[in-house]
Amino acid sequence: MYTLYFIVVMLAPAAMLIVGLMWKISPPPYQSKGLAYSTELTRKDPEAWTAAHRHCARLWTRIGIVSGGASAFLMVLFKENYSAFWMWLIVGQMVLFCVSVFMIDLFLKNTFSDDKSEENE
Repeated sequence: MYTLYFIVVMLAPAAMLIVGLMWKISPPPYQSKGLAYSTELTRKDPEAWTAAHRHCARLWTRIGIVSGGASAFLMVLFKENYSAFWMWLIVGQMVLFCVSVFMIDLFLKNTFSDDKSEENE
């Protein structure tokens, strides 16, 4: 059962690492319908689309490596008590994922926000 839990715990970091590397090598084309960071702002501006995928690739690659390493280390370190905290590891990984999405969104809003309303005043 430990092996199953170990694999489940490593799924999210592996997915983030794989997507990060995929987007670093070949980011999705502008307004693609598949796996992409698609928000209202990125759909409006091709530069925002490119910047979002470039920063997501870097951030998710790093988060995948760090959270995967930390999760594997903790699963091995606490092998006898894995059933008590494996779900907390997944919760922590999902929190990191959500924070990364908010960080990218904040970066895009600060960099590509529409300043026309401020110029008219």
